Amino acid sequence: MRWLSMMILAACLALGGMAPGWGASDVQEKVRESSGKAAQDYLQLGLLHAGEGHDAEAAAAFRRALAIKPDWAEAHSLLGSALSRAGDLREAEAELRKGVQLKPDYAEGWNFLGEFLKGRGKDQEAQEAFAKAKQYARPRH
Repeated sequence: MRWLSMMILAACLALGGMAPGWGASDVQEKVRESSGKAAQDYLQLGLLHAGEGHDAEAAAAFRRALAIKPDWAEAHSLLGSALSRAGDLREAEAELRKGVQLKPDYAEGWNFLGEFLKGRGKDQEAQEAFAKAKQYARPRH
C-alpha cells in the first residue's frame, strides 16, 4: 500500500510540474515573490513592535526579515536601532554600520548611526555620519 501511495504521489508531482504556466522558472518566481512579501511583513511587524516600545520583539522580527533577505540595508539599520534601545550596544553598532555599508547612500541609516554614536560620546564620528545623512537626504518639496 505504501508503494502505491508513493507512485501516485510521484505521478501527481510529475503531472503538476508539466501543467501549463507552472514551469520551474515560474515556481522559482512565485517562491521569490512569497519570500519578499514575508520579509516585508516581518519588517512591518518589527516597526509595530518598535513603535510600542517592545524592542526585543522588534529585533526578533527584523532578524526574521534578514534571514530571508540578508543584504537589506534598511532592516540592518532598524535592527541596530532596536538593539540599541534594548541595551545590546555592541551588536547594535555592528548592525548600524552594516546598514550603511550595504547602502552607502542610505541617509536614514547614516542618521541612525549618527544618533547612536552621539549617544556613546563619539562626537567626531557622529558628526561625520550626520554629514553623510545630510549629503544623501532627499530634497523635501
